[in-house]
Order: sequence, then structure tokens, then C-alpha cells
Amino acid sequence: MLKLSKKVDYGLMSLMHLAQSARRSSWSAREIAENYRIPLELLAKILQKLVQKGLLVSHPGTHGGYSLSRPAAHITAAEVIEAIEGPLFLTNCVSDDGLCGQFEKCNLKSPLQRLNDIVVQTFRNLTIEEMSQQQSMHLTARLVAEPQLVSISGIQQDV
Repeated sequence: MLKLSKKVDYGLMSLMHLAQSARRSSWSAREIAENYRIPLELLAKILQKLVQKGLLVSHPGTHGGYSLSRPAAHITAAEVIEAIEGPLFLTNCVSDDGLCGQFEKCNLKSPLQRLNDIVVQTFRNLTIEEMSQQQSMHLTARLVAEPQLVSISGIQQDV
């Protein structure tokens, strides 16, 4: 099963949050963690890894936090995944090692290589900005379809 880890989920969520909240110069790990109910210690480790890989900038101090190192349109999902989990590949036969006992006789390696290339290219073409826009469009569509989702001080409002 192809599945992104929780660490990758949290990393992508954090970068999307920073992209959607560009009006603020930075956000603390605690604020992001509380906003999305992410364990703070785990998120702090993920954010530090993203700083080390050059995707985020850490701002020290009382009012410090994290911000994107470059525009969200220039950060891809693949970069985030690789920063957190390492190289992207679906199976061992398409990894750098190619460690598979069936490699010589396998009739799937060519189709799997092609599928791997398509998946990796998709992640390389998908930017944090695009993900943020898609999420915003989805939320707007839900609010239009289900106006009861919007409430102000406990009083439901139509959008």
C-alpha cells in the first residue's frame, strides 16, 4: 500500500498552514501543533528537519517561530517528503539499492518503474501553494454546500 507517514502529513500540513498564513511573519511550533492537534514534540522535530533541509527558516526569540524559506510556489510536495522520509520510491527494485531477490526474473519491474516515475513526477510538480489553494477551494465549496458549518459565537450564519 502506498501511504505517506504521519510525519509527512504533519510536515505538509505545517507548510500549508504557513503558506495560507503569510500575513504573519512566523508561527511557533506550539501554535501550529495546537491548531491541528499534532503532538508538539513530534512537530518540533519535523520542523527542525525541514529547517535543516532548507524548506523553513527558524526565527529565535520570544516572538520567534517558523516561516517558509521561499515562496510556497517554489516548494514541492516531493521536497517535503524527501526531507522527512528520504528518497521517494514505491518498491525496492526502483530504489537506489535495487535489493530484490526476484529482480532478474521479475516481470513487474518495468511497469513498477514507470508507475514509480509517474508518482514521483506528480509529487515534484505539486507545490505547497497549489495544495493550499486546493484546500481553500474545497473548504469554500463545503461552506457553500453546507452553510451550517459557519457559526459565529454559537449562532449559525448562512454564507
